[in-house]
Amino acid sequence: MTRPATRIELCREAYEAITSATAEHLPVETGGLLLGYWEDANVLVTHALVVDGEGASTHRYVRDDVRASALLAAFLSKRADDDPTGYVGEWHSHPAPSGPSQTDVAAMHAIARTNDGPIALLVHAPGRTDPFFGLLARRQRAGRVTTKKATVLPPPSRFEVPGRLPDGAPDG
Repeated sequence: MTRPATRIELCREAYEAITSATAEHLPVETGGLLLGYWEDANVLVTHALVVDGEGASTHRYVRDDVRASALLAAFLSKRADDDPTGYVGEWHSHPAPSGPSQTDVAAMHAIARTNDGPIALLVHAPGRTDPFFGLLARRQRAGRVTTKKATVLPPPSRFEVPGRLPDGAPDG
């Protein structure tokens, strides 16, 4: 029996935060925190916080940890006590059409070593055919960290796919 692929599902608010911040900062990388919750082996990303990185460039993003902590604390302070939404990972953009770099993977390993649960990484590279790349990192026994690709599901389109034109309609 094969297991279904692990998924990172983006809610509309998170998707729009990531895509608009990426577009605003191009050609420089940007990024931030992923917030949401886990359902079995899949993560539902409900929100994405943008955390500007000091010294960001066309090939480098380093998040400001102090600012990230403050933004996360402010976000969580507004949530109800029974709300399962919390920190689930990191995201950043790549102006070039590429997935996570070795530096990205190493950073995810470092974060996963300090967390009990899995950590998601989402890379948004708008020039790719598939603009989102997902990766999950999890600490195993003895501190070893494993990574696994994840399928990224953007929210459904807000627009209907146009059907067949009515008879007699001009075809542009």
